[in-house]
Amino acid sequence: MLGSLFTLATIAVSDTTPAPAFTVRVDERRHEVILRLGPFPLPCQEQEDEHAEGHEGMDHGHGPQLPSYRFAWPVSGWARGFRVEISDPAGKPLSRRLLHHVNLSHLDRRSLTFPMFEKIMAAGQETDAVMLPKTVGVWIAQGTEMALSSMWTNETGEDLEGVVMELVLPYLPPNTVPRPTEVRPFSMDVGFRPGLTAGFDLDTGRVEFSREFEVAVDGRLLGIGGHMHDYGYAIELRDGETGKVLVPLKGKLDPDGKLLGVSRKVLGATGPGLRLRAGRRYVVVAKYHNTTGRRLKLGAMAAMAGIFTPDRPELWPALDKNDPVNVAELEALGQNGWVTVPDAPAKSRVPKPH
Repeated sequence: MLGSLFTLATIAVSDTTPAPAFTVRVDERRHEVILRLGPFPLPCQEQEDEHAEGHEGMDHGHGPQLPSYRFAWPVSGWARGFRVEISDPAGKPLSRRLLHHVNLSHLDRRSLTFPMFEKIMAAGQETDAVMLPKTVGVWIAQGTEMALSSMWTNETGEDLEGVVMELVLPYLPPNTVPRPTEVRPFSMDVGFRPGLTAGFDLDTGRVEFSREFEVAVDGRLLGIGGHMHDYGYAIELRDGETGKVLVPLKGKLDPDGKLLGVSRKVLGATGPGLRLRAGRRYVVVAKYHNTTGRRLKLGAMAAMAGIFTPDRPELWPALDKNDPVNVAELEALGQNGWVTVPDAPAKSRVPKPH
């Protein structure tokens, strides 16, 4: 049985526009946290000109002006994956291409690569469900301040009504034996600019984008995936000191260059994973082949994301909430408004059946 912990019917984002409903539920039998957004209308994507298509020209101002939702995490445990389901109110599945991205952020913990809050998970239209083995998990304590944000695009040619998204996160309870190894999210966005869009223009032909980064602590990368846009055919993690390709990922494209998916690598299933060292330079390189014959404004993005286990979690740096990078990213997260979901009374939670 599902226990509804927090419920938001409609809270105004402005004087005239109500926020879509948002609920947080816990299924204690299945050990799942379910975040439900919607239903909400999704108008046909406005294009800048008759030739624009897909992600071209998309910025955070496009699509419906959905707010970000701030809420308290409902149960202590180790998150071990996620799946995204998009449907109409009757439960009929809708195209995953409607989703540009959805992010779940831990507002009280620093990220591995930037001095800002941690993104627990990020999924795009090409992201399949993720499930970690029961031996590892991302610890989230009950009451942790979290935020959910999303961006949408509608290429169907018609307005849609009643779009619903459910983000389902399985978790391991605190009494799990043996105790799982704690892991943290790893993410590196090539186009990251604090408080601004991570998209960039895509020239014609074959183009590469890259960015160097360092990690905050020593540890091992256990698994990794990627996020790109249409015409993106490869993304790689390289050693910045030697140039060696450490992790190659491939984009799956249809004959027209539309992105269908990005491959993943499991690095820690049968071995120790890929060691990353604090202070060492690493590089993410994204490869595109724009076959349209024209420059696509903000037509590209490139990021790698995965799971990382620190050698010494106690050395993880604390989040400085006043750091300019964190402040800018928090402001950007709430640029379409914030909705704070009130805590429900403890008695509203349905206990796990015996």
